[in-house]
Amino acid sequence: MSFSSNVKKELCAFENQARHCDIAEIAGLINACGTLFFGADGPSVSVRTENAAVAKKYFKLIKRVFKAKCELTVTRARNFRKNRIYRVATYSEGGADKLLMAVGLFENGQLKKRVNHTAIKSDCCKRAYLRGAFISGGSLVNPEKSYHLEFINSDGEVAAAVADMLRFLGLNGKITLRKNHSVVYLKEGENIVDLLNMLGAHISLMDLENVRIVKDMRNNVNRIVNCEAANIFKTANASARQTEDIKFIAETKGVDFLPKRLGEVAAARLKSPEASLKEIGAMLNPSIGKSGVNHRLRKISQIADSIRGRHLND
Repeated sequence: MSFSSNVKKELCAFENQARHCDIAEIAGLINACGTLFFGADGPSVSVRTENAAVAKKYFKLIKRVFKAKCELTVTRARNFRKNRIYRVATYSEGGADKLLMAVGLFENGQLKKRVNHTAIKSDCCKRAYLRGAFISGGSLVNPEKSYHLEFINSDGEVAAAVADMLRFLGLNGKITLRKNHSVVYLKEGENIVDLLNMLGAHISLMDLENVRIVKDMRNNVNRIVNCEAANIFKTANASARQTEDIKFIAETKGVDFLPKRLGEVAAARLKSPEASLKEIGAMLNPSIGKSGVNHRLRKISQIADSIRGRHLND
């Protein structure tokens, strides 16, 4: 089972504390994966999902809150896929009109998917709505790969309302278009953790946090290793250039050409080409610091460059 499926399974088991939150969650479910239509006797609604837990959750909610009569059908998906498709339909004679008016999708004889802000005013109702929208039309990428959570909706106005709810709750929800759908998404790991906490997916939250800790540790180790490798490479290159300059001076001007202080550093560098500046400084008598060694080696390089320049002019 995927990480996203585990989150949805946990959220489907979550029980709201109040009827108004149940209504908000139903609205989120219908807006994400429901179909509104007029039947022979009036408005009807059908929710379609491949997730059995989502179908069961919706069925229980509308039975408990509205005592609505439901028709449940299960079919095989097309294109030889093994997934089952669960469809929970409520017709006008079964209480669909009462249900749809309560969630704000049937008003003045018109059916329209929208977010009824009057029914979703409180923070708890916003969280309930987002819970319903996520389990029916959301997804979460395995955090081992990346941090990406999204809500998919065919209606741009509903998607904009979802993004507004996320921002109201302090989360950075953004919208993009994908084919004929509006996608509201979160990409920061911290935002996703906060949302899972708000929705009530505390077990999944801990699993995600464990992944984040391991990834952060791995990234820190990689940064340290890369930094050390870069420093070693830099030191090796500098040592090679310094050794080349010292040998050039010795070959062209003789080993005693350099002043005593520079000659001591040059001899130490030739003796230990892999040594750091600090280690070279400790070899001298008296010893000197890194900056002193670096200064003397720069002077040696300047002398070598000066000799090369004169040779070119000659």
